[in-house]
Amino acid sequence: MKSTAAALLLGLGAMAPAWAQQSPNDIEMLTKYAGSWAVDCSKPAGTRLTVGTKALKISADGKQVQTSATPMAAFSWFGRQQPPPGFEAALLADAPNTQLVFMAMGDKAGPYLTVSADGPLDNQFGKAALAGKFRRCP
Repeated sequence: MKSTAAALLLGLGAMAPAWAQQSPNDIEMLTKYAGSWAVDCSKPAGTRLTVGTKALKISADGKQVQTSATPMAAFSWFGRQQPPPGFEAALLADAPNTQLVFMAMGDKAGPYLTVSADGPLDNQFGKAALAGKFRRCP
């Protein structure tokens, strides 16, 4: 019985990477939002968000957090609640001790990202550094 349970666990473990593979929709959304984003692109030391198909990253004042898992797009992030106006998807991936979640949004001025920060990110960067609308930098 123990060997059957162990074989089942090993089989499920081998399938886990398949569950986390990017779909064409993930790649399309990550490509659409790929690049460097900031609240104020003229401030090189300001907080930057980086989006790519292989990783998400936050950097500010010499600190950075980069995802250790392949990012994905969640289109139903708010469940049964009505998403905020302009919501397109949540771009997310696991990072060491946290998860990065960037809300891909749009308004009259164009696309932007917001950070859905948890305690570890707030502690590392500060709430003010993660607040605001991050617009694509040239």
